[in-house]
Amino acid sequence: MKKIEIENLSLNNFKGIKSLKIDFKNETDIYGANGTGKTTIADAVNWLWFGKDSLDRKDFEIKTLDFSGKVIPMIEHEVSAVYTIDGDTVTMRRILKENWVKKRGSLESEFSGNVTECYWNDVPMLVTDFNKKVNAILDEQLFKMITSPIYFNMIDWKLKRTILTAIAGEVSDEEIAAGNPAYTALLANLTQGKTLEDYKAQITASIKKAKDDLKAIPTRIDEVTRQKPEVQDFAALEKERDEFQKQLDKVDGDLANASTAFQSKLDAQKGLRININNVEIEIKNIETEARNEARTRLTPDTSALDTLTKSLSEKDHEYKSYQNAVQTLTGKKTSLEAEIKALDVKIQAKRDEWGVENAKELTFNDGDCQCPTCKQDLPAGDVEAKKEEAIATFKANKNKTLTAITTQGKAWSDEKENLQNEVDGLVTRINNGNTSMNEANQEIERIKSEIASLNNVSATDLPSEELVYESVLSLHPTYKTKKEKLETLKGQLVEVPTVDNTELVTKRKELVDKIDNIKGSLNLKTQIDSCDNRIAELKKEESTLAQQIVDVEKIQFTIENFIKEKIDRLEATINDKFKMVNFKMFEEQINGGLRETCVAMVNGVPYTDLNTASKMNAGIDIINTLCEFYQVKAPIFIDNAESVHTLIETDSQLVRLVVSEMHKQLEVKSKELAA
Repeated sequence: MKKIEIENLSLNNFKGIKSLKIDFKNETDIYGANGTGKTTIADAVNWLWFGKDSLDRKDFEIKTLDFSGKVIPMIEHEVSAVYTIDGDTVTMRRILKENWVKKRGSLESEFSGNVTECYWNDVPMLVTDFNKKVNAILDEQLFKMITSPIYFNMIDWKLKRTILTAIAGEVSDEEIAAGNPAYTALLANLTQGKTLEDYKAQITASIKKAKDDLKAIPTRIDEVTRQKPEVQDFAALEKERDEFQKQLDKVDGDLANASTAFQSKLDAQKGLRININNVEIEIKNIETEARNEARTRLTPDTSALDTLTKSLSEKDHEYKSYQNAVQTLTGKKTSLEAEIKALDVKIQAKRDEWGVENAKELTFNDGDCQCPTCKQDLPAGDVEAKKEEAIATFKANKNKTLTAITTQGKAWSDEKENLQNEVDGLVTRINNGNTSMNEANQEIERIKSEIASLNNVSATDLPSEELVYESVLSLHPTYKTKKEKLETLKGQLVEVPTVDNTELVTKRKELVDKIDNIKGSLNLKTQIDSCDNRIAELKKEESTLAQQIVDVEKIQFTIENFIKEKIDRLEATINDKFKMVNFKMFEEQINGGLRETCVAMVNGVPYTDLNTASKMNAGIDIINTLCEFYQVKAPIFIDNAESVHTLIETDSQLVRLVVSEMHKQLEVKSKELAA
């Protein structure tokens, strides 16, 4: 078993304690009035190991404060301790420093945050590496559980339950089900990863749904009953319907006979009308052919005029094409001529510029010692040579400028010549276009003259269209015969008298209305039968649901008994690990169900309701079991130890923090226990 013991603890400027060193034995009592720093000792140990206080807080005030409650700056806050761990001595030290930085241009340093330094056996290391060393010795939560009597009962009940179950060992479902057929059948239903809790939830939901459905059935039966129509004498109604149906059949027969006689006459006249219509169509076709023949004979020959009209249109299109081309070429010629004029102006400007530049001369007056161009004094002692050099430079620059002017002028002259050649070509094309336009115009006038001549020729006197039309008809071989046949057929047409069946139709409508009314009443029988069947189905469903609830509640009862037995075994196994503490692992609810929990009890009293002494002893009892299970021991710090007269036995090192108003300063009393 790993054994951790603290040999000494040193505090410097920690939570108001300026300097303090404590040597520890197997049992150490630290006395002091309230506010003298007893709890600070427990906080110091926790902060040294994990950077937190005894209440598991990271953000708590470590720094020393002045009388006004403000932090005293620029001092270090340190906790160090010497531990014996499995016989090896380990020195641990944690220091909190303020980082003060003097910024560029500033006369005073400024606070820029805190820095934590850690040492392990006097070797400095990063906080993360220090934490790894600590965790290698003991997990933080386990450290707090075995060093604080109250910590275990402060953690979440689910975590407590998990730890206790691990200590006691899980009771398997198979162990509980052994020898009990009902339990064995229950576990057989836990397939495809379904847990007992899942199955219980499923059963509970099934029961709730079945009860809800069962509760709703009387209401549903009542709704169907209210929809059920009143019972009538359906046999009498059926007899009355059959009698009216016989009368209706007779009326329908009479209507059919009258309609058949009338239809026979209509059919005879219909055939006669079809023959008349066919003859009329034949006569109309003959008349249409005769009319077309008359118009053909009287239509003059216009082929020559059509040809001239087509030629006139083509020649007019040709004339307009020439006209558009001449207009386009003329516009382009005008644009080029404007460019030539602009070039003339630029060429003349270059000629003038050349004349001005060519007229320039460099001369020196007698005794003149300045450059005539830049007005700077010539160097003394070599005036003549500098004058000749200046003249030579002037001439070279002049020739260079004249050459540039000539080159530019020549380029513009060449450009002007090219533009002029293009203008000359356009003039030729415009003249050719005008010639083509004149020729096309002359041809247009000629064609117009021929058309006018043809239009002025008087048409030959022709007979009228009607006269020719009548002549063609008179010569047709069958026209007269068909006209005579048409008149004969029309003479055979007679008006078929309408059959008066109003009385039969009225009687038929009355009978149909009576039968429909009876059918409406007879339909109520179907609705009544449907309602009765539905009520029977609902009652059967009610019986089925009631039986289903009974069956499922049996399974629910088996599940609850199984869980209760498992609870009893689990609680017994867990509580067997403790001397004075019992743990309540389940809580019975009002509805008879069980809810998981984890409550420490001493003599039936919950931990929260115990007095301080009982809480401390219960905590030590829990620590003893945890130490045995995890095979590790560490110093136990007992705050408010003055409330505990007698502590239960423990093999762990004990540090008792005792409130004593007579001790205005901390006083340490230690003793070694006999081996």
